[in-house]
Amino acid sequence: DDPHSLEDVELTLVKAHFGVAENSALWVTDDILGQRVAPFITQYLAIVVNKNDIITTMHQAYDRIGNQEYGFGTFIAGPSKTADIEQSLVLGAHGARGLKVFIMG
Repeated sequence: DDPHSLEDVELTLVKAHFGVAENSALWVTDDILGQRVAPFITQYLAIVVNKNDIITTMHQAYDRIGNQEYGFGTFIAGPSKTADIEQSLVLGAHGARGLKVFIMG
């Protein structure tokens, strides 16, 4: 229950409600995450999505979630990246350092 207890988590496995082919985004909400911070504090993230739950565009995605009720929801599309003026690249600056997607079914 305490998000601070997840500070040393190396791998988190979650299931996505659906995925978007257009940009590889995966929709997850707090009802399947448990702790909201879980996909962002972990070092590596694995997301499972059913192949029948992959839609084509973000327009379809927003149509699908527009009338849903959820406390927290986010699209996850991969590890964040940032670079400074010296071109030092940092992976996972704002979340997991790596992401694997498993398409099931």
